[in-house]
Amino acid sequence: MNHDVSRRSALGSIASSTFALTGLSSAVLSAAHAQTPGAYPNRPIRVVIPVPPGSAFDTVIRPLSLRVQPTLGQPFFIDNKPGASLMLGTTFIARSLPDGYNLLLANDTPFSILPALNTPMQYDPDKDFIPLGLIAQASFLLITPANFPANTLQEFIKYVKANPGKLSYATGGIGGQHHIAMENLLMRFGLDMLHVPYQGIGPAFNGLLSGSTQVMFAAIALPAQHIASGRLKALGWTNPKRHPTLPNVPTFEEAGVPDFNVGAWFGLFAPVATPVEITKKISSTVWSIVATKEYTDNVLLPAGFDPNPSVAPEQFNIFLREDRRKWREWVSRIDPKKLVS
Repeated sequence: MNHDVSRRSALGSIASSTFALTGLSSAVLSAAHAQTPGAYPNRPIRVVIPVPPGSAFDTVIRPLSLRVQPTLGQPFFIDNKPGASLMLGTTFIARSLPDGYNLLLANDTPFSILPALNTPMQYDPDKDFIPLGLIAQASFLLITPANFPANTLQEFIKYVKANPGKLSYATGGIGGQHHIAMENLLMRFGLDMLHVPYQGIGPAFNGLLSGSTQVMFAAIALPAQHIASGRLKALGWTNPKRHPTLPNVPTFEEAGVPDFNVGAWFGLFAPVATPVEITKKISSTVWSIVATKEYTDNVLLPAGFDPNPSVAPEQFNIFLREDRRKWREWVSRIDPKKLVS
């Protein structure tokens, strides 16, 4: 559910993305000039997703699009713009016309993790966007194959400590949420494991299933089916409260590892200078949907997300600042050599 990043791949693709961004921005401007005057919105609203189709982003935005249309009178039009470790689509919206018809669905990668890694960016996460609202959060499970010797988090810590350097963990790439989280867990208990970075969380998960690695962090949606079938087991959940769909999986705090609340979030943003009456309209509409029990029960929980976001639009800025501070702190604890490929 989280899209892991590598600083080297991000830096290598920034330059090649510049020309494409310029052309795309021109197309948006031309379309904007052609729009029919009238009350906002009078045509579908573009929501750029900075990853390929078929990701957790789709699981977040498509149900929301269906639910905003009755209020706004227009649907969200999903526009995937992957590349440069989520920076291509993010930069595209930063440069788009601030007319309310260009929005961004992003996660913590372009707004918190890349800044924590000091990755050069062509946008300013503080100055180039108006945060509209938090839509979903996804805490992580620590998962292992069913035949792994440990059945609890404490047994896992004890087993890894007794086998230094003999076990490996999978992630979707160097410098992503799962990598940073695992390195912090290992550091806290003085554990030594081999990191096996894959090109994406899907291949990393397949590596775990095949037995190539022994453990990984993942959002619920990825391993849920295999946990239910008994092929995998979950040793702990990073949210302070147990997830309703996995009531038997203890939280990290319950398992003796406090202050280990980590996961991914998904939020909606508009380019800076978008008129305040428009941002308020989108914000209030989205919040009136995602904060409901209907949305939690029918969208968030079945897809493995945490229960409703519980962060009102006016608190989203504060949430973002705290999130960026947290990731900077977590990154600072890691040996810099482990953050380069």
